[in-house]
Amino acid sequence: MRLIVFLIGLVAMASVGAAQSLPYGSSRVPFGSNKPSGPSIKPTGPSIKPGGPGLNLPGPSLIPPVTGRKCPRGTEGKWPDCKTVGEKKCPDNTTGKWPKCKPNSTASCAQKGLIGKWPNCRKPDIKRCPKGTEGIWPACVDIAKPGGKECPEGQVRKGKKCVQVTDTAPVKKKAPKGPPKEPPKATAKKQPAPIPPAIAALVTGRPHQPREILVLVNAARADEITARLAREHNVTAEPRVPLALLDGVIVRLRLRQGQSLEALLAAIDADPDVDLTQPNYDYTVSKNAALPKGAPQYAGETIRLEEAHRLARGQGVMIAVIDTAIDEAHPELAGVIAGKFDAVGSGPARPEPHGTEIAGILAARAELTGVAPEAKLLSVRAFSGGKTKSAQSTSLQLLKGIDWAYDAGAKIMNMSFTGPMDPLLERAIEALAAKGVIVVAAAGNEGPKAPPVYPAAYPEVIAVTATDEKDKLYGKANRGEYVFIAAPGVDIVAPGLKGSYGISSGTSMAAAHVSGVVALLMERNAKLSASDVRQILSSSARKPGEPLGKEAVGAGILDAAGALGERADGGAQAQPAAATAVSEGR
Repeated sequence: MRLIVFLIGLVAMASVGAAQSLPYGSSRVPFGSNKPSGPSIKPTGPSIKPGGPGLNLPGPSLIPPVTGRKCPRGTEGKWPDCKTVGEKKCPDNTTGKWPKCKPNSTASCAQKGLIGKWPNCRKPDIKRCPKGTEGIWPACVDIAKPGGKECPEGQVRKGKKCVQVTDTAPVKKKAPKGPPKEPPKATAKKQPAPIPPAIAALVTGRPHQPREILVLVNAARADEITARLAREHNVTAEPRVPLALLDGVIVRLRLRQGQSLEALLAAIDADPDVDLTQPNYDYTVSKNAALPKGAPQYAGETIRLEEAHRLARGQGVMIAVIDTAIDEAHPELAGVIAGKFDAVGSGPARPEPHGTEIAGILAARAELTGVAPEAKLLSVRAFSGGKTKSAQSTSLQLLKGIDWAYDAGAKIMNMSFTGPMDPLLERAIEALAAKGVIVVAAAGNEGPKAPPVYPAAYPEVIAVTATDEKDKLYGKANRGEYVFIAAPGVDIVAPGLKGSYGISSGTSMAAAHVSGVVALLMERNAKLSASDVRQILSSSARKPGEPLGKEAVGAGILDAAGALGERADGGAQAQPAAATAVSEGR
C-alpha cells in the first residue's frame, strides 16, 4: 500500500516538473493563460486509477520549432546563435553613421596637394630642369657658357641665341578646324611709363655719358645699397668714391645695352636709400685758339698788376687748378706746384696745354709775371684730351678732384670749364662756399645768345667773362645776369708745353686773372668770405669806356690795385676794401 502511494506522488511531481520546464512562449501552456492554446497531449497508455493493477507514465513532451528569426543589429551569425561584433565607423572622406555611410561629394585630390581623381589620389611627380640648363620645368633653357656675349635683360643664352625667360613652356597651338577665322584686331602695344618732367630735365639738352648714372648714398651703408641697386636694376656699380665734401659716397652705375637711362633715373630717384641721382655730365675747357700776334703782355697793365704787387703777391695762399695736367717742368712754373692729383686715372697724366696756360697766368715767375707769383698751386687733373679736340671731363672726375683739393687745403678753386646744370656739382660748390672756399669759373665761349653755363651760373660762383686790350668784350663770350665781372682774356701770352709759349683767348684765361687777384686779397685777409670777395671786386671794378651793359661785363673790368685799396691816382683809399673784413673782426 505504501508503495502505491509513493508511486502516485512521484507521478504527480513529474507532471508538475514537466509543466514548469516548458519554455517561455510555448504553445502548450502560454505564460499567464489558464487554458491551453493548442491541442492537449494525452497519454498513450492506460490511465492510472487508484487501486488499479498497474502504472503507465506519459511520453516526452513535443515543442514545435520557431522559424523566420534573424540576429538583431550589432550582432552577427544565425539565429539563435548570434554574436556581438565590434563598433564600426564610416571610413575617411565619407559621411553618415555606420553602416549607412555615404561618399563625401566635395572631396578632391587637390585638397591634400595630390593629383588624380578622387578617391584614387597620388603624389605628383617632381620634375627639375636637367643639368646644364636653368629655369622652371618644363621651360628649361641652356645655361650661357662663359666667354659668350651677354644677353639683354630678361633673356638667357640658349646655344648661340638669346631667348626670353618664361615661367612656363611655350604652348604649341593646334591648327584650327574648319574654315579660317578672321585675324584678330591689332591691339595697341603697352606704352612705357611716362618720364617725370624733373627726370627729363636732367637729360634733355645736357651733354652726358650715354650709359652712366651717378648716385649719392650714405657712406655707412654704401656697400649694402650699391649691391642692391646693381642686383635690382641689372647694372654694374663701380667705382665707389667717398666724398667728405658731400658727406657721402658717389657710385657710378653703368647701364647695359638697351636699357633706358631716363627710365632708370626715374626708378632710382624714387629709391629711399638714394640721396641724389643724375647722369654723368660732360664738361669742356673754355678755350679758343688765337693766332700769335706778337702782342705784349697787356693784361698786367689793364688790371694795374704792378701797383697791386706792391701790396701783395699771393704768399701762402693755395689755389687749386681744376683742369688738365700741368707741365710743372716749364721754367715759368718751377717750384709752383705744391701737390697734384689725377682724377682721370686713364694712363699716364701727360701735361696738356690748357692747364699749363692757366697755371702760368696765375703764378708764372720767370719771363712772365703771374697775377699771384708767390701763391702755391694744386694741380688737379680732371680733364684729358687729344690733339684734335678740346679736353673733356665728367661729373664724377670733377667731384673726385674738387673733394681732394678741398682736403689738401685749397682756399681758391679755379674752374676754367663749362658744362650743364649738375645737381651733384652744385651741392659740392654750396659746401665749398659754406666752408669759406672761393670758387671762380669761366662764363663760357658759346656766344651772346647761348644759355647760361655751369658752374659759372651757380650763385656761389664768381662768373668771369673776357675783354681785350681795348676793353671790348670777347666776341664769343656768353652773356647773362650771372656774369659777375670781366677780365683780360683775349690774346693772352702764357706758357705752353716743353718750355714754349703761346697766345690763347677765352673766358678761361679771364677767370685765371680773377683767381689770382682773389689770392692777393686772401694774403691780406685769409678770413674773407665769398660775399666779402664779391663785394670788394664789384665795388673796385673799372667801368669800360664804351658801355657794354651788366649782362656783358657784370660789375665792370677787374682792377687788382683798386681791390687792394689803391686809388687810380696812386693814393691810398681811406679804408682799403681788402682790409674791411679785418677791421670788422671777420
